[in-house]
Amino acid sequence: MSKNDIQTSLDDTIKSSTLQITGDLTETAIDSLLNNSALKEIPVVRTIVNFWKAGADIKNALFLKKIIFFLNQLKDIPSEQRRKMIEKIDNSKEYRIKVSEKLLYIIDKSNDHVNSELVARLFRAFIQEKITYDEFLQTSHIIKDITPNDLRWFLKNAREDIDIEGIGELVGSGLFKVNYDPIDVKVTKEDDYDVYLETKSEYKAFVNGGGISVSISNAGKIILKFFSLG
Repeated sequence: MSKNDIQTSLDDTIKSSTLQITGDLTETAIDSLLNNSALKEIPVVRTIVNFWKAGADIKNALFLKKIIFFLNQLKDIPSEQRRKMIEKIDNSKEYRIKVSEKLLYIIDKSNDHVNSELVARLFRAFIQEKITYDEFLQTSHIIKDITPNDLRWFLKNAREDIDIEGIGELVGSGLFKVNYDPIDVKVTKEDDYDVYLETKSEYKAFVNGGGISVSISNAGKIILKFFSLG
């Protein structure tokens, strides 16, 4: 069984399957997922379970859990609506990677099943045409890696006038945009700036700008909109 088998079954699952996922998955153990007869009727779950039986390791079992938590967020969206939006992207000449393949990359790279579920909430927003596919890709790239503490902090504290020192390690997360003010240097004699460089003692220089500020990125604004502290 190959990656292509999983991709094909994921594509079939999202586009056409009735997702029979019931109950609270939060505390569900991996072995229970593997033995759930209703879940195994879902094409991609059946494919991964068969792979598991063939001797897959714990990484594949964890991947299965990410897949199930992802699909759980889509179960109440009609399959026809899912199919329509996915085929719209797949048939577009703008994107070289099929939606199902891109989702496999994102789900596999998600920190855990919680991140995968958060990614699914964004994908759900795309299917419902609340965000574009590009916006889904931008935001899912951030959400797949974020820690629960960092997400809670962002949802609670993010504001446009926040200071760069206040965001700490999130400066490179994609949630914020770093803005650099251009440096403007003026000398008292504007006719010969090169002379100023050579004989600084004869000229006075005035330097303005050079500050750094941050603002919430477009992806950050979308995440603020679709997630809550609850």
